[in-house]
Amino acid sequence: MRTEEADAGMRFTVSAGALAALLAYARGLGIGTRGMLGSAGLEEASLSGPEARVPQAAYNKVWDLVVEASGDEDFGLHFAERLDLDAFHVIGHLAAKSATVREALNRIVAYSRILHDAGRVELEAHEGQMFLYPGCRGLLHSWPRHIAEFATTSAVVLLRRITGQRGWAPTELRFRHAEPRRQTEHRRLLGVSPSFSQPETLLAFPPDFLDTPIVTREPGVGSYLEAYARDVLSRLPSTEEDLPARVRHAIAQRLGNGAPPPDVEDVASQLALGARTLQRRLREQNTTYAELVGEVQRAYAERYLADEGMTVAEVAFLTGFADVASFHRAFRRWTGTTPAAFRTTR
Repeated sequence: MRTEEADAGMRFTVSAGALAALLAYARGLGIGTRGMLGSAGLEEASLSGPEARVPQAAYNKVWDLVVEASGDEDFGLHFAERLDLDAFHVIGHLAAKSATVREALNRIVAYSRILHDAGRVELEAHEGQMFLYPGCRGLLHSWPRHIAEFATTSAVVLLRRITGQRGWAPTELRFRHAEPRRQTEHRRLLGVSPSFSQPETLLAFPPDFLDTPIVTREPGVGSYLEAYARDVLSRLPSTEEDLPARVRHAIAQRLGNGAPPPDVEDVASQLALGARTLQRRLREQNTTYAELVGEVQRAYAERYLADEGMTVAEVAFLTGFADVASFHRAFRRWTGTTPAAFRTTR
C-alpha cells in the first residue's frame, strides 16, 4: 500500500539543478556517482536544461546514497558551506541583486517553488523576532536530517554572502530532527548552538536585520531577474492535481498557538476559489475539507507528542482544540489509541 509520504515524494518536484549541484559536490569529494541516478529511477538526460525537474522522492534517494558514500556525519552542513549562487537557480542571483535583506527574502519566499514545491520558504514575525522557515513550513512528510541542515545552512551562507557580513549568525536555530551525536560543526558553521526535536525547522534573527543593505545590489538587474523568475514560475507544472496538498498547506500555515482550524471559506479565498468550488473539487479527488483538517491536526499532534516536554493539554491547544476532551476523542478516532498510549509506543 502506498503511504501519503510516498505519494508526496512522487507528486512534488525539485529543480534538477539542485540535484546536479549535489552530484558535482560528491564528485569533487572523490565519490563515484555512477549508478546513483539509475538507483533513483533517473537518467542523466533528466538533469538537462535550466528548468528540468525531478521527483522529490528521487532527489531524496540520491541524497541518501551520496551521504552514505561520503561517510560524513555532517554532510549537509559541509555541502551548504561550499555552495555558489548557481545552486539556488535564479533565486540566488535575484537575492544578490536586491536592495535589502527584506527585499531578498521576500523574493525568495515568492519564488521558492522554483527550487522545490513540497514545502515553502516562509518569513514571519513572531516572539519579537523574524522566523525564517527554509522550505519546510507546512510539510507533512519527513524531511531527512542532512537535507534539513543543508537548507538551513544554505540560508545562513547566502545571507552572509549577499550582505558581506561573514560572521553573521542567527539568534536561534531549531531543527525537527533528533539531536545528532555531535554539534561542533553546527556551532562552527552557524555561529549558534541549535536546538533539536523541535516542532518546526527555522532560524530566527532580529527584525532590524531586514533593513541590512545588500552589497551586490543592482536594482535594474534584479528587476530583469524577477521577470525571468515569474516566467519560470508560470511554466511549472500545474498544481491543480495537488489541490488537497495545497489545502493542507494552507491549513497548516494558519493552525497553531491556540487558533482553531481556518474555515473552508478562508482557505478557499487564499487559493482564489469559491468555497463551493473548493469543496466540489475536493470531492472529485475523494476527500473533504474536514478530512484534510483532521490530517493536518493529526500530523502536528503526533509531531508535538514526540516532544516529552509538552503536556497533552499543550498539544491540544497547539492543534486547535477547544479542550483536552475534544482532542482525546479526535486522537482516538485517528489512531485507535490515546495520546498518552501513543507516546509509549514511540
